[in-house]
Amino acid sequence: MAIIALLVGLGVVLHRLEALLPLPTPWVKLGLANIMTLIALVFLGFRAALEVTLLRILLGSVLGGTFLSPTFFLSLAGGLASVGIMGLLYREGRHRAFSLVGISVAAAYAHTTAIFVCVFFLFIHQNVFFNLLPVFLTFSLISGILTGLLANSITQHLANEKISF
Repeated sequence: MAIIALLVGLGVVLHRLEALLPLPTPWVKLGLANIMTLIALVFLGFRAALEVTLLRILLGSVLGGTFLSPTFFLSLAGGLASVGIMGLLYREGRHRAFSLVGISVAAAYAHTTAIFVCVFFLFIHQNVFFNLLPVFLTFSLISGILTGLLANSITQHLANEKISF
């Protein structure tokens, strides 16, 4: 439980620090907090990764002042979609050689797509809205690669140091 709390805490810190970074639009994020989800997935399994994601979103929204707002629910939908894809690809990917970079990119795509679908059904009921999806998926590719590379580096370092969870 202490390890999960540490991963959640680090995830919240990364989430809040990321909010300070200048990015091209207010809706683009790097997803650095997902590094903690990937680490939980690798060392503790899917259930821990899900717990880290849910608690990180909850605490991040409370600290950011968005709890129970549309932003919170969009983040929750994206987070659930991304952790679901992470868990599926990690479980199945061990036999098909998915790297953490590939899993991270797929999770970033799932997050973006889930948010787009929610925004479409809840707020913007116009198909033209989906014309923006390729632009946001391009940002997802970049952020997914960055997050995956960082998570891969950290997990390799922790494994090499034989740090047990």
